[in-house]
Amino acid sequence: MKKLPVLFALALSPSLVLAQQGAGTAAQPLGLGSQVRGEITTADRVNFSDGSRSVVYALDLDAGQAVRLEATGALCARLTVIHDGETVAGPTQGDCDAGSGTSTRLALMASDTGRYEVAVSGAGARAFGPFRLEAKALEVHRGDGALRPGSEIVDFLRSDGKTYRLDIRQAGYYVIDMRSTDIDSMLELSGNGVSANDDDGGDGLNSRLRVPLEPGTYTLRAKSIGDASGMFELAITTGALPAGVRLRNSGALSLDGNVLHGALSGSPREYQLRVTQPGRVTIDLGSDDFDTVLELSGNGVSLDNDDGGDGTNSRISTVLQPGAYTVIARGLGESGSGLFTLSATHAALPAGTSLRTGGDLALGTAVTGMSNGESHSYRITIAQAGQLVVDMTSDDFDAVLELQRDGEQVAEDDDGGGGTNARITTDVQPGTYTVVAKSFGGSASGMYELTARMAP
Repeated sequence: MKKLPVLFALALSPSLVLAQQGAGTAAQPLGLGSQVRGEITTADRVNFSDGSRSVVYALDLDAGQAVRLEATGALCARLTVIHDGETVAGPTQGDCDAGSGTSTRLALMASDTGRYEVAVSGAGARAFGPFRLEAKALEVHRGDGALRPGSEIVDFLRSDGKTYRLDIRQAGYYVIDMRSTDIDSMLELSGNGVSANDDDGGDGLNSRLRVPLEPGTYTLRAKSIGDASGMFELAITTGALPAGVRLRNSGALSLDGNVLHGALSGSPREYQLRVTQPGRVTIDLGSDDFDTVLELSGNGVSLDNDDGGDGTNSRISTVLQPGAYTVIARGLGESGSGLFTLSATHAALPAGTSLRTGGDLALGTAVTGMSNGESHSYRITIAQAGQLVVDMTSDDFDAVLELQRDGEQVAEDDDGGGGTNARITTDVQPGTYTVVAKSFGGSASGMYELTARMAP
């Protein structure tokens, strides 16, 4: 179900002109905690401003009482609240995907005791269909009382933000939502080793934190981007893990491709990886909750990746020698929170592959090398003057070649071989030369192939 932004207001000027009701068409009653069903048809009242149709309900509220209105169903709906002839909340705005169910929310804090008219309208002149409308009382946060799972409050945010105490009595996975159309919301959570924040993790400009929490007291801070002021809704719920999912936030990462599930609450998660045979190792880190960053280190290797996978997911694929490695899963900016998946696979090197890191490079033969960020030097013996062509290719990194004689550079190339491959073509005299194979920046790891030949 697609959710559209929730809208809050204390008092607004009229923005939607409704046609006068015909005789005997009094507003239908809507009670707090109840749900009514309706349908927008061509027989309903017309909004003169845009030609859409409306059905109106009567809701009695006390001064200072807060309520959340939600319209769901096939109708692409707008919600507007009128009191004493003035529009005091709405109309809500939002796009509706054709053919999909929608949910439109609006929250209101009553300024006076009395009757409020809730108008459910189609989003345009051609918007018709059935809907359900529910009115739910909201707790207005007053004083310094602690928030707990199940808390759902409304409050007014000033430029300096609001701070709350969050009490957690049972270990679990929790979801914290901050919704508003008055402000671009931001959430910060700290305490018990947790440090997490979010700006737009919810719908639109709304904020959402998904965090595993242990029993204890936490500090929750509600803020706005740009220090704006306005009404907002705050909800703390228990997030259900998918069936069969168990969280593993540390330990060994196997190379069999099995996916493990973890949860981030600001601090990175660390795993151990052991490689017993040389081969290509591919590590994938994915999340629907945050922008992932993957790090791999150990045995002379130091690699990281942000968006090498799909979307904002991460992937590292490189050839590793036997040894112990550390894999770190974290969010971009080290402040991400939520669930993630992590997996690793190992593919053996092709049969007959012999890895080299230096030595003699014979003309007309290919050498396969493996670099962990260091450069490798090879010797070439030239018998006759002519034009030498040296190629270095790699699927793992941006290749760089250097040709030297007697310690002096003769030629250098970065991308002359097409793509990020390197090629040196230069005239040489008889003698011994040194070919230096390395990566651009001098820190990337992976396999490469090196060849040398004399041009015809």
